[in-house]
Amino acid sequence: MSLTLQILDPREDPEPAGWERLRAAAGQCVTWRYDLLRAYAWAAQAPVLLTVLREDGVAVGAVSASLRGIRPSRGTYAAARRDPAGILDVHAPGNRSQKGWWFAGDLEPERRRELLRGYVRGVRRELGPGWRSVVWREVSPGEPALLPGLVRVGLPTAPLARLATPWTGLDGWYAGLDRARRESLRRRARSFAADPGLSIGVGPARELVTAAEAAALRAANDLKHRNRLFPLAPLPLPYLEALVGGDEVVAVAYRDRGGRLLGLSLILDHPRWPVCLSWGAVTPEDGGRKHLYFDGYVRMVEWAVAAGKAGLVLGKGQAEAKSSLGAELVPSSALAVPL
Repeated sequence: MSLTLQILDPREDPEPAGWERLRAAAGQCVTWRYDLLRAYAWAAQAPVLLTVLREDGVAVGAVSASLRGIRPSRGTYAAARRDPAGILDVHAPGNRSQKGWWFAGDLEPERRRELLRGYVRGVRRELGPGWRSVVWREVSPGEPALLPGLVRVGLPTAPLARLATPWTGLDGWYAGLDRARRESLRRRARSFAADPGLSIGVGPARELVTAAEAAALRAANDLKHRNRLFPLAPLPLPYLEALVGGDEVVAVAYRDRGGRLLGLSLILDHPRWPVCLSWGAVTPEDGGRKHLYFDGYVRMVEWAVAAGKAGLVLGKGQAEAKSSLGAELVPSSALAVPL
């Protein structure tokens, strides 16, 4: 088969033909919708390069990467022009729980390797000789053998937490937790549910929260954990407007008596494994409530079980806390390969 690469800048280029069919065939979440890719690319600190892999003209996969140039950005949007040299950073846009490369259908490992080898060759020709290496992020166990290149440098990264939800109710989940965790979750869930000064909503995000509220709470949370050397800008309002306004995002929202948003979890819906995208909450010092973080997981698990989901992707960070909730911690790494 003949492999061709359709290389796109989502800021300027139109949505490629068959993109939504490809996304659906690969089972990818809403963050790969093209209008969201465009909003992310405009607010990114490095140019986004989206590549559609086509065999005999048929789209079979995609790769998204940031072009980390020799002049790194610190708190600014990406320049209109590419640097003449740098590193190709393959990662999912706006979400560390997903990979930056994927395929439609269950392709054989060797075919995947050949497609990625063709991707690397084509992008190297597109970018020029100054782009000397590629970094593959969120590499799972067993995947290094599928990635092209013989000389590699690997670095372990935070594990990915996944919680299977095979139960018919919350009691099935509680039964697998240690006694202290189980009792604290139940006690707080009862307390919050009975609190007349607190309302808890679970459902379509567009019905429970505005994009402005989501953006403000997400930004406050992101800024608390930002890297001082290379600070990432929070997701902007246009991105949250496109995300929250659609049909594929679920929210767990906590509000006080006056309607102020105190806590928010956004979940990317999926037929089998929804992805917990973000959590943000007002601190107790600013009028928030203690322990909403753990109660949020109770509401998410309850929703996933009722919806018949296979499980929840709880994401990265807070590994110890997520493990105590019964999540499996899947090892992950970043792999640097010379071009």
